[in-house]
Amino acid sequence: LQKLVHPNIVRYYGGAMDNGQPYLAMELVEGESLRCVLDRRGRLAWETTADIAEAICEALQYAHGAGWVHQRLTPSRIMLLPSGGVKALGFDCQLADHDEVLGLRSPMTVASYLAPEAFRGKQSAGMPTADMFSLGVIMYECLTGELPWKAASPAELVQARRTAPAPRVSATVLECPVWLDVLVARLLETKRGIRLATADATRRAIVDAKRKVAEGMGAAQQAWSGRQGALTVDRDRQEISQLRRRQLAESHSREESPFYERTWFLALCLGALVAAGAWLMWPKNELQLFAEIQAKMSSERAADWYDAQKDIAELRRRFPETQFADKLAAYEEKAAMNHAIEAVKNLERFGRTPTSEAQKHYAEAWRQERFGDLVTAWRGYEQTIAKVPPEAPLEVRVYAALAREGIARIKAAPAQQRDAAELVRVKLEEARRLIADGKRLAARVLLDDLISLYDGKPQVRDLVEEARREMSQLDRP
Repeated sequence: LQKLVHPNIVRYYGGAMDNGQPYLAMELVEGESLRCVLDRRGRLAWETTADIAEAICEALQYAHGAGWVHQRLTPSRIMLLPSGGVKALGFDCQLADHDEVLGLRSPMTVASYLAPEAFRGKQSAGMPTADMFSLGVIMYECLTGELPWKAASPAELVQARRTAPAPRVSATVLECPVWLDVLVARLLETKRGIRLATADATRRAIVDAKRKVAEGMGAAQQAWSGRQGALTVDRDRQEISQLRRRQLAESHSREESPFYERTWFLALCLGALVAAGAWLMWPKNELQLFAEIQAKMSSERAADWYDAQKDIAELRRRFPETQFADKLAAYEEKAAMNHAIEAVKNLERFGRTPTSEAQKHYAEAWRQERFGDLVTAWRGYEQTIAKVPPEAPLEVRVYAALAREGIARIKAAPAQQRDAAELVRVKLEEARRLIADGKRLAARVLLDDLISLYDGKPQVRDLVEEARREMSQLDRP
């Protein structure tokens, strides 16, 4: 896995065992998974789908050339970067769940994307065509917002695939180009011999499809021109021939068209469409806008809260004297507080620098509370409140609100608190027990927290030095 070095693949740096538990060290990637995007947006534009699929094909082509077949490609294992890049991960997953797949016990979040040969335990499940099938399912879901076969269990899925082929994308998404429709259908062939065989062939088919769409070439045009490309529509040639004969026959007989082809009828339909469009695009009133905001803010998903913020901005812009001003302010604070908490967690996760004094003091107090030093945490929360002036922007004021919540939690906690020295002594003994039990990684984390939290505090200076000595012992081979 360490040899898989490609711009579209998450790097694997190595692995080891800790207390009998294996782990892998991997590249840290910012962004979100394709699964998160689909859950939020439902489906994607065909252009976006084609771009993502092309990038994944480049990653798979490299991996297949290096002897690695993914076998477990799903939207959750495709990362979309803020810069627009795409990275695949999870090449190690097929090493862990082989028995679950063969026993039809794998979760549907994985089973829905597996090639048919994977459930039969055939050697062909480890061939590149298996990844091409998974890519086809992902592209189908991106384009339609649905999976090609409906099933509640792996057994039902196997039966559904035996019963009928996957529906065509064009049956659901009328704007999908014919070339992309044909490509997805080829990838979703349950018979491996009919499926597109390699990632390179699939990538070239995607590039070819984009070119044909840009040139405005239809399926009939290609059939009549005699040109062949990475994608053909052989199974549709009979229908295309019939279409051509019908058009030639119409050129020789100019019969009177029916009423629904007359100009006056088409004009009436156009007028009705314009009226319906105007009605649908009529701006929402204040109550309608607030109802949408309220529904999103009642969700348990933070993504919905953030999505509601643009609706709040629109309501404030269109109705400056809105009757819902207080509730909107509360909703804005709720979203901002959640964002602030995530920002504080990221300070610790990624070693980032605080953006304000309020964030710095709150982060320190929050760590003290988690460590168990509630007395010091209380003081830290009070310092946070003191660092927030009344005129500060919302993204700073929320730290004062979070600090008040922290003080309330501490007040509600059982009144059996130790002073700082006693707490550090207890944690130091806990670290020594972990070392004695062979749990060196857990001991290192505890000692590192202890040193970073209490370094420079006179009342526990000697205990911090003891922690440093224990840490130096851990560093010795």
